[in-house]
Amino acid sequence: MLIVNPNSGDGIAQNWVYDMIDILSKRYETISVYFSKSQGDIIRYVSANAKGYDAIVCCGGDGTMHETLNGLLACGEKIPVGYIPTGTTNDFAVSHGIPRNIKAAINLLTDATPHAYDAGMFAGNKAFTYVAAFGAFIDVTYKTPQRDKANFGYLAYIAEGAKRLPDLKPYSLVVETEDRTVTGDFIVGMVTNTRSVGGMDFLMPGQTKEMLSDGKLDITLVSYPTTGPEFQQTVKELTTAGMPQKYVLRFSADMVKFTFKGECPEWTTDGEFGGKLSEVVIKAVPGAINLLEGSAAQ
Repeated sequence: MLIVNPNSGDGIAQNWVYDMIDILSKRYETISVYFSKSQGDIIRYVSANAKGYDAIVCCGGDGTMHETLNGLLACGEKIPVGYIPTGTTNDFAVSHGIPRNIKAAINLLTDATPHAYDAGMFAGNKAFTYVAAFGAFIDVTYKTPQRDKANFGYLAYIAEGAKRLPDLKPYSLVVETEDRTVTGDFIVGMVTNTRSVGGMDFLMPGQTKEMLSDGKLDITLVSYPTTGPEFQQTVKELTTAGMPQKYVLRFSADMVKFTFKGECPEWTTDGEFGGKLSEVVIKAVPGAINLLEGSAAQ
């Protein structure tokens, strides 16, 4: 099964359909193609039709991979998944070493083998492939122009974030895992299984590919910086492995519970709207993603 998001990458995905079919037909005898029509459509289609296929290849952005995973989990089939990234951010591809070059990503699938990676389960009913998050930095992460990210790295992040410094809003919450409880005011929280967020791999310092299948999720909490220098220090802590942490708290767990004492924020899961909840439990789902990988993926 080939799933294509025709709107991904300003429509570039649909320009590669014939190439995908041509190359994938060297491995698969029969290929059915489905073009998604609206948000949530891939979940419904995959959950209803995935059974019996040797593999599912999805072409689109992080949201396309997100919906493909949720469709597979809904139908209870652990079918290998191939991913051809054509989105704007492509965090999942970056984390798993999948080429951003479309033809290279397609070619990779001709001799790929499945490898198991973890996912997360948000509020008991929504799986995510790499991130569930809330807060101001998440807005900054996805709104910083991609060209600036590539050219200026974390300096672009500082510049974009500084514009919003007066509007940063702390959330009062309790964060609980099996072995710790954290209480405080935080402007951002992330639960991740990734080496890149919002196209910025430097936000996940020290992350290795092996950590994507360790059965745990990584939790990041960011305290409220009130001045420009504090904001710059916060970004340094976010982007530097092993740096003493004054404003950023990081730890890992297989389950984490967030309870908001006052106003609750909007969550994002894999860059898509996740809901506005006062209490959220997030759990690791070991081996949920049966990803097709070639020898070139790193």
